[in-house]
Amino acid sequence: MTKQEMDDVMRKVQTWLTEEGIYRDKIPDDKANYHYKIEFPQGSSRFADVVQPKPRDDLILIISGVSLGKEHYEGLKSKSKNERDNILWDMRFDLLFRNSDFNMLPNLDDLKQIQFIRPLHFEGLTKNVLMDAIREDYKCHLYIVWKMQRLFGAAPPKSPETMYG
Repeated sequence: MTKQEMDDVMRKVQTWLTEEGIYRDKIPDDKANYHYKIEFPQGSSRFADVVQPKPRDDLILIISGVSLGKEHYEGLKSKSKNERDNILWDMRFDLLFRNSDFNMLPNLDDLKQIQFIRPLHFEGLTKNVLMDAIREDYKCHLYIVWKMQRLFGAAPPKSPETMYG
């Protein structure tokens, strides 16, 4: 793909994000040709990234993460190893059947954040495909939030800047 073709696709992506009211900013990034910050759902203060990485000229990534709140982190750590392992196995099995990839960070023994990555290839990229991927990312985020709330109760409200990791 030529640089001009890539630029055209990414201009179209930025236009779609703007039309949906979720485009917030272009982020300087040495590892990406394009890096957009989005807010989805609109007005939620929940942010994700749309990135076109430098080594891949035919791909964009929808990237986000959700950090465990202190109460949920401590609740998970307070479980026995067997109980914690069962919770994490259930979460991994459930996330396995979503369209986004995920990473549990820094590791399963000390889970603090779950990162979601949804790759989209330029071939066949439409506004509908892009928005479906962004909604999928949000559903993965909600799954973790709701799972933690079900297990440990609702955490107290946080400021919008720290709510969504």
